Amino acid sequence: MSKLIRTKDSPFYIAPVRTAQKKIWGHLVVFLVLLILSGCATAKDTVVLLQDADGKVGLITITTKAGAKTLNAPNTMVEVTESGTHASDPEKMDRSQIDSIFNDSMNALPLEPVTFILYFLHDTTELTARSKSLIPEVLSLINDRQNKGMFYEIGIIGHTDTTGDDELNMRLSCARAEIVRNILLSSGIRLGQMEVGYHGAWDPAVLTGNHVREPRNRRVEIIVR
Repeated sequence: MSKLIRTKDSPFYIAPVRTAQKKIWGHLVVFLVLLILSGCATAKDTVVLLQDADGKVGLITITTKAGAKTLNAPNTMVEVTESGTHASDPEKMDRSQIDSIFNDSMNALPLEPVTFILYFLHDTTELTARSKSLIPEVLSLINDRQNKGMFYEIGIIGHTDTTGDDELNMRLSCARAEIVRNILLSSGIRLGQMEVGYHGAWDPAVLTGNHVREPRNRRVEIIVR
């Protein structure tokens, strides 16, 4: 049996031969996968800690009747006996071995969300030249997931800076989000995969006073997840 666990901050991959009685502390999402292991004299849980895509490493504590063991370094593991009475001391696990054992499990994980930020000229729905050049990259990522048959959804959220009144800014942020949605639609992205929202000036990337022209706040966020 293999169990795959991911924390809020980093992924934890667990490969138990049989589920032991253990406590795992932290905010966890659990994914179970079955492995068939032959010739094992004793069933054990193998707990392996990996870093996430950003290089961050959290920690995981496995508690048995004999005490607690904590993993806080990447590619380290402990083994827990079937009865949950004992856990081995942490030790390094070769990355090639991890990849071999958990390849199917890791491939089955949902991909991390990817965020693109497109910026606009002041008081308009016109993208900056730099943001226009990012559109092919956005489409490439979405099409890649679509062509591979992966489930995905796209969040599109419009924003403004603090120039203009609240009503104007809400309308402008909505129009910016719709412009981006229409660009994706015209490129073959399905409408049903997109969710559009807008915040006006109420969710700035950069905090400013009122009536401040801040280019980084004139934006649409595209989140592909």
